[in-house]
Parts: sequence; structure tokens; C-alpha cells
Amino acid sequence: MADAAHPHVVLVGLSGTGKTSIGRLAAQALDMPFVDTDEAIEARTGRTVRDVFEHDGEPRFRAIEAEEIAEVLSAAAPTVVAAGGGAVVMAATRERLCATDTFCVWLTAEPAFLASRVATKPHRPLLDGDPVGTLGRLATERRPWFEEVADAIVSVQAALSTQPKPQAKARLADLVSDMVRMRKQRRSLDHVVLVGSMGAGKSTVGKIVASRLGYTYVDSDDEVERRTGRTAREIAKTDGLDALHQLELTVLLDALSSRSPSVIGSAASVVDDSVGRMALGMARQVVWLHADPEQLARRSAAGGSDHRPDVDPSLIQEREPLYRSVATSVVDVDDVDPNVVADKVLA
Repeated sequence: MADAAHPHVVLVGLSGTGKTSIGRLAAQALDMPFVDTDEAIEARTGRTVRDVFEHDGEPRFRAIEAEEIAEVLSAAAPTVVAAGGGAVVMAATRERLCATDTFCVWLTAEPAFLASRVATKPHRPLLDGDPVGTLGRLATERRPWFEEVADAIVSVQAALSTQPKPQAKARLADLVSDMVRMRKQRRSLDHVVLVGSMGAGKSTVGKIVASRLGYTYVDSDDEVERRTGRTAREIAKTDGLDALHQLELTVLLDALSSRSPSVIGSAASVVDDSVGRMALGMARQVVWLHADPEQLARRSAAGGSDHRPDVDPSLIQEREPLYRSVATSVVDVDDVDPNVVADKVLA
């Protein structure tokens, strides 16, 4: 039966993001039934999506779509659903997608890229004439609705534009499947993860906490350097920040997968995407070491660390609500002795 631990999985996003093909593969991986709402509407009405749009109008189509989604999500068995690009237009559908027994993944990409993928598809009547312009307008209009319902966000553009389609879609489906499994393991792993900005003292405090608990300590920076033979700063300079952040996320996932309890000093970047935030949700304790952003910015301007990349001061503040969203507790660290911070973490 669908519930918070075994949710329906709904993929939303604009036309061309691959909801149907990715959803079908994810359903196979998760051993769940799959429903594409456009296909279900055509089976229900005996007509094509284009025909319903052209003869009954968009409002009628949206009403049928909302009824179909409500019916699918009322089923006892958890189901993977590929929702139409405009499903989020309906308030009743958005309310249903926000329910606790539904895990909603928003697939995203730039409108111009999506237009190149859907220009020749006959079943998308809204895109006739000017796909790029229409998708750009729809992206702007629907963005607040996608943000409202999304539990996770996955950008599909990089994979779909650089890899053969079968491999790219399989990789994206695996990502969706992994997030569903992470949700099922929420707060079930006996690890303590320290999150926060660079310079907040995660390494120093983490080693103290690990020693007191008798746990292994895993430091993200040290593990990155051990695996690559290069510092985080060197990787950012030669391979780019995206490559570094992906490696830092891999380090976190590998540490969380260990059966032995550990204290993990995570990279500051792990909260930047949905996968990192979902992964942190598996740890039983996530402590945000909160430091004053202005003080951190001054430290960075004064020279920072020789093994970490420079960080835009604005990014420190942008990440604060993300740290708060994943933390089970918050400890202020400004001008506090690391041993006292460790006491607060352990408390």
C-alpha cells in the first residue's frame, strides 16, 4: 500500500524532459507498475491527446488529466507516473502531488534544448509553430508550480546531450530509483554527518566527536585527495567545480553506505542538489555547524585554505536554508572552543 515509506513516484516537467522513457525504466528498476498519463487519457477517451485539445479545448483536457492522475494515485499499489507537462496547472493536482504518500521528481532542462527534442512530436499541440518561444513561456509560467510540488529536482540536459540516449536515460532512471530508495531509508543509518560552510570547523570538531564515540572519522577533503592524488582546489582548477562537487557527493554516498557507524565531515557543496539532500536524509543525525557568513567571508578573503577552492561569499548565504532543511540539529560555532562545539553535537 502506498504511504510515506512506500510512495507513488511522479515525474513532472516540461515536454521533452524524458518523463515517459525515464519513468518506465525507473519503474522496472523499482519493480513498480508504470502509468503515462497521456497514454492513459488516450485509452480512456479513445482519442489522441491532440484531438482532445483541438475539439474539446485545453480546460477540458486538463480536467480529464487531473481525474486520471487522481485515480492512479488512489491505487493501493505504489506506482511510477509520468505526468503531462501541464499537469501542475491544476490546483487539485498540485495538492495531490504534495501528499505524504507521493514522491514528486521535477525533471528540468533549458527550453531551447527541449524544443530540439520535441519539435517533430505530433502529440504536443501546445508546441505548434514556435516550440522554443512556447517552452520558454511555459517554463516561466509553470516554474512556481513545479517548485511547489517537487520533492527532488533532476537536470536531464547534461546526460541527454552528451551520452547516447539509451545510456543517458538508463543513468537518469537509476538516479530517480536511487532517490526513492534513499527516501525509504530516511534516518535509518547510524552515522553523524557534519554539514556547513568551509571554515566552520567540521574537520576539527568531527575528529573530536569521532574519538569520543569510538567511530571512524571520514573527512571529505582528505578522501577526495586520497582518491585522486589532488586537492579539491586543484580539481576545481583543472576539471571545474561541477566535477569536484560530483566527486564530493560520491564520497558522501560511499561513506553513508558503510555498515560501520562513522562521523562524516561533508563537503559544503553536498546540499546543492536533490541527491545530496536526499542522501543526508538517510543519516540518523545531521548537524549544521553554523558560522556567521560575514566572518567566513572575511576568513576566505584573508587567504582561506590552500587545499580548498575559493567560494563566492554570496554562495555561503544561499546555502544556509539548504543546511537548515537537512539538519536534525544546529550548533553555532562562532568563537566557540571546538571541544565545547563537540559537547553540543553529542548532546
